[in-house]
Amino acid sequence: MAAEKDLFAEEQTMVTMSFGDHLEDLRYRLIMGVVGLVVGLILTFIPPLFLGRAVMTNMEKPAQDALRRFYEDDAKRRYDEAKLAKTQAPTVQIEFAADEFVKQLAAIAPDAKLPDLDSLKDRRIKLTQYSALDDEIMKTVKTTAERNAIVTLAPLEGITILFLVCTITGLVLTSPWIFYQIWAFVAAGLYRHERHYVLKFLPFSLGLFLAGVFLCFFFVLPVTLGFLLELNVWLNIEPSLRLSEWMSFATMLPLVFGICFQTPLVMLFLERVGILTAADFRSKRKFAILIIITAAAILTPGPDVFSQCMLAVPMLILYEVGILIIGKNGRTKRIFDA
Repeated sequence: MAAEKDLFAEEQTMVTMSFGDHLEDLRYRLIMGVVGLVVGLILTFIPPLFLGRAVMTNMEKPAQDALRRFYEDDAKRRYDEAKLAKTQAPTVQIEFAADEFVKQLAAIAPDAKLPDLDSLKDRRIKLTQYSALDDEIMKTVKTTAERNAIVTLAPLEGITILFLVCTITGLVLTSPWIFYQIWAFVAAGLYRHERHYVLKFLPFSLGLFLAGVFLCFFFVLPVTLGFLLELNVWLNIEPSLRLSEWMSFATMLPLVFGICFQTPLVMLFLERVGILTAADFRSKRKFAILIIITAAAILTPGPDVFSQCMLAVPMLILYEVGILIIGKNGRTKRIFDA
């Protein structure tokens, strides 16, 4: 009876928790999350490691590689076109008197050993002249290696982007602590028999977040950038990447992917606490599709449709996965209610 009374008392306390108490708990969790983020930020600036600089270099690499491949392919294409044009170009023959040619050489280099003018009298020199395509061919080959760098257009642009990258890196490093604060705030509004879901869901939440981040960084970003560069080739436009624009895109998009990968876990949590069921998610599928596509268009930092689709498609798949997980009620209940 004592245990039952304690459970009843705790549940009554949680139900009557005031709005001010929730705000106070939110303030505390925000402060703790910011403290963890500051610790992660300090770790990225430690001189022996300087993790932020290493991360920034690795984040530049996909763009550098994509630009280098683009200009190598473009140079090869122009080289082949120039060689073909050279073979098809009409030749021009130049003919002039040999003795006059030697006279001009003697005026330029009087000490040079030249043939006798009498022996060259009435003789002609013929030269076959091609167009100046050889110079163009060599120019395309020499400039290929010089066109793979990301540019900056402001003196403080580099340090600003470095600080942004260090902040995002610190956020990823301290993501277990931050996710714990988020779920702890959620747990403050739950009954005691629902609290254990927080501890059970936390590792899955962190795993999904990191999976979204790494999937975006190692797959989505290179594919997206390659597609956009190929589009420039199709439009006959020479691309140039600015450091701030690329790094803003490359840092924010993985975070968006990591957050959106929480979709099936949030769906399962809502089902476990009795808010929604699998039938509700199925019946509202068309609204979910509209919300997901709209959210992908808003959350992706770039204006291109390709990156928006790369976010919307996994979210739609994860939504269906969430419905399947909730549908297997017995198995998931044994996992999370154990």
